[in-house]
Amino acid sequence: MKKIVAVSTLALLLAGCNPGDQEAEDNSKTEQANKSADEKATSDSEKSDAEVAKEKETAEAKKEADAKAEAEKKAEEQAAADQKAADEKAAEEKTAADKAAEEKTTEEKSSDESSTEDKSADKKDDGKTDSAQDPEPAKPSKPESETPDVDKSDTKADLSLGELVVVNKKYSLPIDYKPSDLVVPNVSFSYSGVLEQSYMRAPAAKQMEKMFADAKTDGVTLNAVSGFRSGSRQTVLYNNYVARDGKAAADQYSARPGHSEHQTGLVFDISAPSVGNGLTAELGDTKEGKWIANNAAKYGFIVRYDRGFQSRTGYTYEPWHIRYVGVGPATQIKNNGQTLEEYMKVGH
Repeated sequence: MKKIVAVSTLALLLAGCNPGDQEAEDNSKTEQANKSADEKATSDSEKSDAEVAKEKETAEAKKEADAKAEAEKKAEEQAAADQKAADEKAAEEKTAADKAAEEKTTEEKSSDESSTEDKSADKKDDGKTDSAQDPEPAKPSKPESETPDVDKSDTKADLSLGELVVVNKKYSLPIDYKPSDLVVPNVSFSYSGVLEQSYMRAPAAKQMEKMFADAKTDGVTLNAVSGFRSGSRQTVLYNNYVARDGKAAADQYSARPGHSEHQTGLVFDISAPSVGNGLTAELGDTKEGKWIANNAAKYGFIVRYDRGFQSRTGYTYEPWHIRYVGVGPATQIKNNGQTLEEYMKVGH
């Protein structure tokens, strides 16, 4: 045995190798192998942790994205629900507003008709009424006669004629025409406050003040109802009359826009407490109506659409509608039983 070890040792020595070095080398290789294995295990472990962290981060990002998407979806659904609720509310409010407007229109129309047909219903102790602007005349039950064919052409009224300007179914004013000298006459009115219809041209207003004062001295109470009327206001009134009574009937007592004498500022509708301050043919048979017919010319006024004149003016009898033309012309027109058209030698 000793002989074999010796031989081995000898062989190693002959090969130039130290047995101790060989052992150290073997140990080194073993350590290096172990170290590599450890490093590989560590690397594998670190790589696994990174992948786990990345996967975790990806999962969290996806969860966050899903949560955001869900929140946006809910927000959109809520916005849609809010918009629907707002639309439904707006529709309900519009329906309520339309209904209220319709009821108001019905009430106003009923009130106006009641004021015309039942003259005593709205009377106050002072003889005045709760008059809406421009009360409606009643629809004529039986026209005096058929209105003949009138000139359908639309000729511009000659404003240079001043107080004698003719405005009728043939002659019209610009729809936006408005006199520059409008004033509120100092007379009694059928309503309280000042409205568009409270005005009249200054020269005519001065004469109407004298007429009202003299009427009062004679024991006659008159109330002013409606004076100047703009073209836009006439448009509303005319359309309402057509809707109420039909065009054929409306044309017997209401002027088309631009064709109303009220727009000249030279006209006033006047009435009396005895007929509820209404615009009614009944006025002509009262003490007040007869006083107007007999005395208006003294102050420069004519009853523009007198009894029996429909075929000559195109309008039914209106004892309340007085037109200022000046004392001289008014006196001649009255004494001759003329219409303004006949006096001015023009058509209607």
